[in-house]
Amino acid sequence: MSTTQQLESPALRRSRSRGWRWTAVTVAILVVYLFPIYWMLTASFQPRVSSANVHWLPSHPGLQGYTALFSNGGLTSLQVSIIVSFGSVILTLLVAVPAAHALSRLRSRAVGFALILLLLAQMIPSIVLADSFYAMFNNWGVLNTYIGLILADATAGVPFAVILLRSFLLRLDTDVIEAATLDGAGPVGVLVRIVIPLARNAIITAAVFTFLFSWGDLLFGLTLVTKDQLYPVTVFIYALTQSQVSSWASVMAASLIASLPALVVILGAQRFVKAGIAVGGGR
Repeated sequence: MSTTQQLESPALRRSRSRGWRWTAVTVAILVVYLFPIYWMLTASFQPRVSSANVHWLPSHPGLQGYTALFSNGGLTSLQVSIIVSFGSVILTLLVAVPAAHALSRLRSRAVGFALILLLLAQMIPSIVLADSFYAMFNNWGVLNTYIGLILADATAGVPFAVILLRSFLLRLDTDVIEAATLDGAGPVGVLVRIVIPLARNAIITAAVFTFLFSWGDLLFGLTLVTKDQLYPVTVFIYALTQSQVSSWASVMAASLIASLPALVVILGAQRFVKAGIAVGGGR
């Protein structure tokens, strides 16, 4: 063995040892994060168990939890959540994209004040908003409607989307926008033809987070909806846990199925989200 190999060998061994330790730590963290998914999956196939006696592996697996879920209106709740979540995304982007573009172009002290108001809006407790929305929507006649849920859920997405999109739009080359203006493009034309295509990654990132905000909402659904037919999936799962006749398998089946749309959205948009967060963070 050469002298160089003898000198490098201890260092290489230490490097490999550190690598194995970090790999073990990473695997342990991954197992912890993925364990709830496994627990939901295995519990959903155990129709005669409660939350206290779920087995690691189902001894007598059955699909009663899924059949009970579909027969009790689970698909209707999924449909409601999908409509409300995508409606919230559309409304949020319709408001946030022009607002972020305007705030990125303005050079005024009022911009800083507007950003502070947006941050304060996100700090208001949801229960306060829910109570206020209930009184306001009751006067408007939009309780127990898709419109009411979409308006309420969009309040969580708009401030975040405006702040994220503005941080991205500040880094756009202003010469491109000025060139489009000189070519005769109006404010709407600049926004549609220049800003939106260049800000695609940031817009998709804002859309994904808005979808997740709306999909996981429970409080607005509990407060603004009193009809079973308009329960979002989170309220439906909550109602299952409160029911005396509901099985734990149905609760876990509903939780597992409710996780799938959000997982599909995240996996489908992950490369855009990575790019949008990187640019929005200034990297």
